[in-house]
Amino acid sequence: MKTVNGIFKSIPQYPQDLQAGQAVLTVVVFMLFLGITGFFAFTFLALDQAAESREILTAEKSYYLAEASAEDVSWRILKNKNYSATETLTLNGATATTTTAASGTQLQVTSVGSVNQNFRTIKVIFDKGVGANFSYGVQVGRGGFEMQQSSQLIGSIYSAGNVLGDNSPTVTGDVFVASTSIIDGMPDIVGNAQAHLISNSTVSGSASSTTYISKSSVGVNGYADKISGSTITRDAYYFTSIGTSTVGGSLYPGSPAPADLPVIAMPITDAQISDWEAAAQDGGTYSSPCPYVLTSGTTTLGPLKINCDFTVKNSAVVVLSGPVWVVGNFSLENSGQLKISSSYGSKGEVLIADDPLDRTTSSKVNTANSTQVFGSGASSSYLTLISQNNSAETGGAEDAVTPSNTSGGGQIFYAMHGSILITNKTTLVEATAYLIRMRNNATLTYESGLNNVNFSSGPMGGFVYKQWKEQE
Repeated sequence: MKTVNGIFKSIPQYPQDLQAGQAVLTVVVFMLFLGITGFFAFTFLALDQAAESREILTAEKSYYLAEASAEDVSWRILKNKNYSATETLTLNGATATTTTAASGTQLQVTSVGSVNQNFRTIKVIFDKGVGANFSYGVQVGRGGFEMQQSSQLIGSIYSAGNVLGDNSPTVTGDVFVASTSIIDGMPDIVGNAQAHLISNSTVSGSASSTTYISKSSVGVNGYADKISGSTITRDAYYFTSIGTSTVGGSLYPGSPAPADLPVIAMPITDAQISDWEAAAQDGGTYSSPCPYVLTSGTTTLGPLKINCDFTVKNSAVVVLSGPVWVVGNFSLENSGQLKISSSYGSKGEVLIADDPLDRTTSSKVNTANSTQVFGSGASSSYLTLISQNNSAETGGAEDAVTPSNTSGGGQIFYAMHGSILITNKTTLVEATAYLIRMRNNATLTYESGLNNVNFSSGPMGGFVYKQWKEQE
């Protein structure tokens, strides 16, 4: 204590208080430093993650933009639509540039998407050729399908017209009939059957009709508006009535009848055939002497346009190395052979008979007398013989294609506007026409590989998809 003017004063202990305050201040400053450091660290981390997320989003935008542009150009290629060698797609200020270039027998589509200078690349590769799906052993137009005299189809039918049988024909698969057409007189359908009306037939599987199942035997279930005079092994589903029928299972009255099946498009279009003809003409034209007849030796043809009837007979062998367009009739006779070059591998080729000035009495294909038609030698290679004769479609009596005593296992017969008459134990792998008739023990055997047939040539040098991937 200290006395000043007789008053006692307390003297503070400054050094000790100052030391305590400095310690507290140091702790506060240190904590503040840690807090600020942590704040900036988390802020930088968050900003970095946000930037990374934006980068990923930008990359994804680039990828999908490139993919969209590649898909657009690829669709045009497959659908034979116009496209430029370089196409540009712009969306919200971002762009994708797609270039298309031929490389040997391939077509390469490269699409580069760019969003804020972030690039992603998609590459699509097509092989030269054009494909077609033959999903049934027989596909028929409105002219329908007729089977007589123990003829046999090993496979299934899809027909836009009536399917009619006589004298014990057999179908080992299904019989599907579209629109208002019917099935009648088919004594041995091993699979299922569906039509607008089914009568006088035996179906080992189930039978479905929009109107009647009449005087028929069904191995499984029956479905129809009305069922009469029939035997149903299991259950009967009907809407209106069932009469004088035997049902082994249960009855389901009031069940809606099946709808008519739709008419489906043919696997090869007229436009595609015209493009094959153009490709054949681009390879050159044969004009003399006419008709063009080969009787011996091996001749390689194609692509080629033949301006008259063309006949291959005796021991002559013709090897196709491109599409052949015959402006007239084509005939393969005696022991003549028609085949595809072995270099084709799994691909196929076409021979077309088409005289645009006479599709009523000309433009026909005929094979007879132990002739043989082969693919390239590969199991999935087929030679398609096409007739553009339209006599059947216009009400005439001319047959467009008449295969008889032909073997080889590599042939597809196609006449979307005409009729095919199959006779005399001929064995084919596929037939598609406006009207088809089978007689005299003829056999048609469908092969599963026909569900995806690729040709070596096609519209605008057509292509089939091979590969789709992102390019690093």
